[in-house]
Amino acid sequence: MTKPRFSWQFLAFVFAVAVGNAVAHLCTSAMPLQVGSLIDGFGLTATAAGVFGFFQVGTLALGMIFFAPLSHRYRPFVVCLTGLLIAAASNAALYFSPASLPLLCLLGLISGFGYCLMLSATVGAPAASAQADKVYAASSSGGLLLLVALLSLLPLANSYFGVRGIFLGIAILLVVSIPLLWGFRYTPATAAPAAAAAARVDAVSGRSLKSGTSLLIIWVLYSLGTGAMWTFAERIGHALHIPGPTIGFILSISVFMALVGSGLAALLSDRLDRATAIGIGLVGGGATCLMLALSTGLWMYALACVLYWIVTIFFYVLMLGTAAAIDPTGRLATLGTGCERLAFAFGAPIGGMFVDMGSFLWIGLLALTSCSILAPLCLPALSRAVKRAHADRHIDAVPVPLV
Repeated sequence: MTKPRFSWQFLAFVFAVAVGNAVAHLCTSAMPLQVGSLIDGFGLTATAAGVFGFFQVGTLALGMIFFAPLSHRYRPFVVCLTGLLIAAASNAALYFSPASLPLLCLLGLISGFGYCLMLSATVGAPAASAQADKVYAASSSGGLLLLVALLSLLPLANSYFGVRGIFLGIAILLVVSIPLLWGFRYTPATAAPAAAAAARVDAVSGRSLKSGTSLLIIWVLYSLGTGAMWTFAERIGHALHIPGPTIGFILSISVFMALVGSGLAALLSDRLDRATAIGIGLVGGGATCLMLALSTGLWMYALACVLYWIVTIFFYVLMLGTAAAIDPTGRLATLGTGCERLAFAFGAPIGGMFVDMGSFLWIGLLALTSCSILAPLCLPALSRAVKRAHADRHIDAVPVPLV
């Protein structure tokens, strides 16, 4: 891994990753707005709108999983720009589309693939940096702020373009962000020449992916438990008779407080053993989910929501940094993020079944078991994988992207 040659280039790269992170997460973060537009603008039922969401988010997650083995062969700038153009075109097409569910789902699938490419570039590009943890922390924080700004602008699209305006608004925001991705051209690369045999690259990266199995299991278990819990965070607030606007305010503040988690991850990444730091995140994730499930009033509920986001972003940044430490090509980070998104999506129906069978407490216990009991069992294997990857780094060089 190499350090950036010029600081302004490094900052441009971090900013580009933050922008890519923000626009890629419109796929999931803007989904409530898209669902509303599908119901009001296309006359779909809630179930049909949910099917559209399944196609879009499902393609994002599965696409990252299947694209991971190839991601190291393409320049992040090209990947991100291609994905952005695909997502922009499909969202514009959605705005003009007739109210045909199969066609809408097809366009949702295409847009999901575009988002998949954007997010793959975003999580894969920093992997070769000598300061991967800090790049992930800074870009996650910046991306979060940019995402909140983008989401605040999107409702204006309905005022200018009608009830379907959300889709056209997303397309416009994506196109406008193209110049801000230029910093991807300064993606850190290692000293190995591009001509270094591709077969050796695949062998090195293949070993890294196998070594990263423990990381993937930990990531999936954490996202499954927290996804099941967070899906019902709003319903827990209503069960506590907290007013709707107050719940919305608490959830918004909680997302902003995630910046604390990014800062802690950057601060502790050089001071704690990776397995120890991730273990703290696992225990914290399970504990905050249980606290949320056991909330008895406004202040306990608000504290649980804030702590949830702090711990979740802390854990997410550490996992990306650890994936980069095991595999600097970015393949493991891409694969891990895809698995994480897929597990989070499956957490929602699983949480729903637990609520129907029992109560919110059951989801809290599920999250505690998944995050804080089962996942830590893989930490010794993860620690060995990181040490083995560090030793291999002195033998094998990782080449720059080939395309």
